[in-house]
Amino acid sequence: MTHFALDRLRLLFRLRARRSSLGSPQSLLLAAIIATALVLTGTPPTASAAAPTSTMQQGGMPRSAPTNWVTPVPAMEIIEAFDPPDKPWLTGHRGIDVLAVVGELLRAPTGGTIRFAGTVAGTATVSILTESGHVLTFQPAATSLEKGQGFAAGEKIGTVGNGGHCRRSCLHIGAWPAASDKRYVDPGKFFGQEKSALLPLSRKPAKEPRGGGDSTASGAGAWGGHRNGRIPASAMCALESAPGQMLRCDAQAAFDRLSTAFEARFGAPISVTDAYRDYATQVILKRRKGRMAATPGTSNHGWALAVDLGSGINSFGTAQHQWMRANAPRFGWIHPGWARQTGSLPEPWHWEFRK
Repeated sequence: MTHFALDRLRLLFRLRARRSSLGSPQSLLLAAIIATALVLTGTPPTASAAAPTSTMQQGGMPRSAPTNWVTPVPAMEIIEAFDPPDKPWLTGHRGIDVLAVVGELLRAPTGGTIRFAGTVAGTATVSILTESGHVLTFQPAATSLEKGQGFAAGEKIGTVGNGGHCRRSCLHIGAWPAASDKRYVDPGKFFGQEKSALLPLSRKPAKEPRGGGDSTASGAGAWGGHRNGRIPASAMCALESAPGQMLRCDAQAAFDRLSTAFEARFGAPISVTDAYRDYATQVILKRRKGRMAATPGTSNHGWALAVDLGSGINSFGTAQHQWMRANAPRFGWIHPGWARQTGSLPEPWHWEFRK
């Protein structure tokens, strides 16, 4: 029984207690009938007239839109931002372009199914329907999966293909809520980022920073007798707050606690754009980024003790980044000195677990 109905019962009892003030038995009978009817309906009379609560924000983005999906390619760099037209019939950039190389593996941002696999206007296209009810398209891309086939977050669902509209090799990502009339939204927000900060090659140090022990040094390094980028899945744990990403188990547990604290402050878990990188992924990144990528077999991410983050943490000076600087060390996560704004290789998004 609702609180509204209980209130009406109390009113009936008061009416009975004040029988003499009602004037006549007929008045009491009428009051009793009204109160009984309200109890049976259990709904305030104005409820049916209330406007339904909208599940969409302006621009078609669901209010519960995720912000912590796995990036389709590791170390995702947006080279062309979302720039939709004012009117559906006008030209514009209805998605984002991210740097990628032909043959690079395409991974599932979240759980879902294959919606389409084929060509659109001569370009190889893969389209998926996510568990959250969004449609994502990837071009140029191909898959061996069939329509309706399911997958989990982080699984390999295809490869980057040839062609596309970029002047340099890239992957175009488009997105819209399946329930909408193909109203495009910014895919970058699903991964906790709307832009990418690229470090000029002139700032790239001749030698990669090495591990250390204090709060300003690198926390990543060898452990368990494993080789960089060749750690078996059985020796790692999946992040609960970022499905599809793996870390060493103590680092995973500490990060998930950190992400819970971050969510309590900012309303959403931390977006992890990259965590453990196996050797094959390091090779791909070296092909894609050249001097800006670590030599395969030496990446800090290859130890399963480093993460790249979005959610506003990926920009110096934001409230999210400042919160991380103040709170992450309590959970064992540090921002290495070399990655800080005054460091040799400023990367606001890069954080490491201190052993």
